Parts: sequence; structure tokens; C-alpha cells
Amino acid sequence: MHPTEWTLIKNKEHITLQAQKLTLFQQCKVVECTGSNDLQYLLFFYKDHFLTVQPLIEFKPTSFLGHIEKHGYDIHAPNPLFSRLLPPLSTVKIRTINHLLATIKKDYSLEETALIFSYFDSYMSAEKLETSLKEFFFTYRRNGKLMAAYRLAKILLARGYNQSWIIATTEHLDYANAAIHFEAPLSTLLSSDPIYVEQLSFFDLRTNYNLLVTLYDQQNRMNDSIIIHTTKWLNQPTALSYPKFVQEITKHFEEDEVLLFLRSFLTYVSPKSGLHQDVYQRLIRKQDYKNALNLLFTHSFSLSNTETNEFSDILEHNSLSHLDLSLTVISERLIPLLSKQPIKLDKILRSALPQLLKHHSLPDIHKWLQQIQFHTELPVMKKINNMFKLMDDPDNQLELGFHYFDLNQYEKAIECFSWEMELHPNQIEPIKWLAKTYRKIGKHEEVETYHNLLSQIQRSS
Repeated sequence: MHPTEWTLIKNKEHITLQAQKLTLFQQCKVVECTGSNDLQYLLFFYKDHFLTVQPLIEFKPTSFLGHIEKHGYDIHAPNPLFSRLLPPLSTVKIRTINHLLATIKKDYSLEETALIFSYFDSYMSAEKLETSLKEFFFTYRRNGKLMAAYRLAKILLARGYNQSWIIATTEHLDYANAAIHFEAPLSTLLSSDPIYVEQLSFFDLRTNYNLLVTLYDQQNRMNDSIIIHTTKWLNQPTALSYPKFVQEITKHFEEDEVLLFLRSFLTYVSPKSGLHQDVYQRLIRKQDYKNALNLLFTHSFSLSNTETNEFSDILEHNSLSHLDLSLTVISERLIPLLSKQPIKLDKILRSALPQLLKHHSLPDIHKWLQQIQFHTELPVMKKINNMFKLMDDPDNQLELGFHYFDLNQYEKAIECFSWEMELHPNQIEPIKWLAKTYRKIGKHEEVETYHNLLSQIQRSS
């Protein structure tokens, strides 16, 4: 799966943005991107609605970006959630804060406009932000909407905007009745004050998980629902809780998306979590055997008896050449899985030898096999043992060459056959095999040379 990419148009320049991290904080989502110009950018969303893109700049821990960094829930790329927020290859533009504010005022309520505007405190002066927020607040106040004014103050405080004028406002006697209203349980306030309820619930996911799920369902915010389901499970990724987590995820994704989503977390949790077994099974059902085998050889998780039998059949019909298998991985993962099936194990090890010999010397492979305890001696071990003995036997290089040829090690086979021909220049066997081996590697001039030499010997004999 490839990371999601978008295009930023800046002063007629087209900059490719590659998504790196998605962070949910209350009603806001921020996607951190790397630009093709080596700069970092942030895409801002209110709920699922795209707001703007801004360059990543230095920010204070007390700023909105500081709160996101400290309290947000992260999803790392690649992940299909990024494409759901903004389709791949979409174009975006950087808007000035004044232009953004004008657009927000048209599209959102006064309360939401103030909240969204506060997200950009790192991109404007504190004085300008305070002036704007006071204007929103006193608009309610002038119209006699004390409850709405107090609600806005509580929302800004819950967002992390802890300025003295906001705190003083919430303590003023004019808002005593409103203050009593907000002392009610969050579940009671859900219908009248959903933004405030969501903000406070966000900080205590363990207690308010079901309340958040209800709110997201009511507002049809499936992406946010996926993120908190994932966050909750990642906080305690156990095999016992995994089925419920997957059940929730499958409600919101198509099957292919479910697989891509789950694969993005393989490196973040233990193989004991149940995730790796499930992804392996999904890959097998999809007949994506290459990725299934890579997963199996990369992470230590168990297979059922049925899966073990299926695994050996899959290996028999799929080349291991595309897998970067180390000797350690083979001894720690492959051999234990097939320890009770020596015939299949021998066949698979035999098929893996050509690839292993590209990266390891014959003595190293011989030593490695000697260290593994097999229930019975495998034919492949006998082959390697025999080859190892022949290495120091100059009178039997022809036989060693046969072994190398059998294992597709044609350059080494040529060395053996050439040695044999030097020792016995009138024998036709090494010459035949040299011609045959050179044909395998496509060196036709050498093939012709040895055919001519063979003809000369046969005519003179």
C-alpha cells in the first residue's frame, strides 16, 4: 500500500504532499505531510470537512498544535483513512487567515466559527485572536444570550484556550445559572451541548468511550469512530479484545480496505494481539501468498494445524526466491512449522538452496544445517554434506559440479568442470557439461568453443 498523496498549488508551483500522520483532537483532524520541496505541511479538517493547508511552523506547547501533539490520537501512513478524508491526487491551496475566517463565518455557526478560528493560534498574533474571540463572545452577550456566551467560553476552555478573560467570564455571577447547567452529567448534556460533551469525553476515552461512539453515530462521523475504536484497542491490544475491534472496523470499510487498514498496525503491536493471525488468514483467502509468507516469516505467531498443512502446500506451489529469507528466519520460523512434515520440509529446503547459495557460502550453509536438530536426516542435508566433502577433493570436482548445476549455481559449476577438464583434458564429460552450463547462462560463443573442442576430441579418438 502506497502513502496517500495530494497536490499543493502554491504560486503556480505544484508541490506533491505525501501523508505521514493523521491526528484526531476533539472535532479537529490534522494531517502532517511531507512536501516534494522537503518542507512539512499540515492539512486541517473540522470533523470531516477540509479547511486549509498551512506550512508546519514552530509552535508553543500551550498552542492548539501543542495540545494536538500531547493529547491527540494518531494514525500513521499508509492507511486508507487518509484517502477517505481527501481523495488521492486532490489539489489544495494555502489560504490566508483572513480569507479562511471569512469562509468559516459563511459555513458555520458563530460557536463553531470561534472554535475553528482558535485552531490557528500559531499562525496569528495572540492579540488578533483574542480580539476576534471576544467579538464572537460579546455578540452573544449583547443579544442577551448568556447561556450561549457561557457555552462558548466553556468550549474554548475545553479546547485549551485558557486566557484570563475567558476564565474570569466563567466565574462571573451573571452566568451562575448557566454554570449550574454544565454541572450535569455529560450524558445528560449530549443533546444540548454536543461539542462540549465531545471535548471533555475525548480526554477520558476509557470512561466516555460509549458516549463518544453514540455522538459519532448520531453525526455520521465514521472516520472519527474508526480512530477512537482503534485507539482504544491499541491502548490494550489483546487477542481477547481483538474480535470486537475488528467487528467495529468492518462496519465502516470494504473488505480490501479492512485488510489495508489492519496491515498498517502490524509493526505497532505484539504478534500475541491476534492481529497478525487475522491478517495472515485474510491474505490467504485473498490468495496473496507472497505477502502472507512475508508476514509469517517476519513475525512470530502460531498457526493452527489446518493452517500449517495449508502453509506447506502454499510453499510447494510458490517460489521462495522473492522472499528475503535469512538462515535465522528459516531455522526459527520455517523449519519449526514443518518439523512434522519431513518430506515437504526437505522439498522446500531443496527449493530454497539456490537462493541461499547466492548470499551464503557452502561451508556456512553446511555449518548452519549441522546446528539444527531435525527429527530425521533429510536428503537435502545429505546433499550438502556430500558437497562439503567434495570441496576439498580435487579428484571429484566433476561430481561437485553436477551438484552446483543442479542448484542453478552455474558459475561455481563452471569452475568445477574447468578444473576437471584441466586435470583430464581428453575426457569429454567435463567438456559436455561446460557447453551445457554456458548455454544456461546465455554465453553462446563459449558454447560453440566447447562444441568445437568436443568434436576435435571425438574425431581424434
